[in-house]
Amino acid sequence: MLIDNVRVVIENGPLSVEKASFYIERIQKSLKNHVLKRVTFTLLENSMDLRCSFEDCPFECIRRVPLSSPEERKAIVS
Repeated sequence: MLIDNVRVVIENGPLSVEKASFYIERIQKSLKNHVLKRVTFTLLENSMDLRCSFEDCPFECIRRVPLSSPEERKAIVS
């Protein structure tokens, strides 16, 4: 799928277009000097990995985003 001329790949589960657009917009705002080419979302049990490729850089940026808020994690009793 394409969102704002960025190739989007979603692995391991559903992710809404709105959520994908949100993360793409945040990446583009934080890395204004680079042109985003591709984003791969990999959904894990409690987090999501984002792999970003840029047109002008020969490397990928990898980020892990927790899917639960800090308050939700504190509420879990072991």
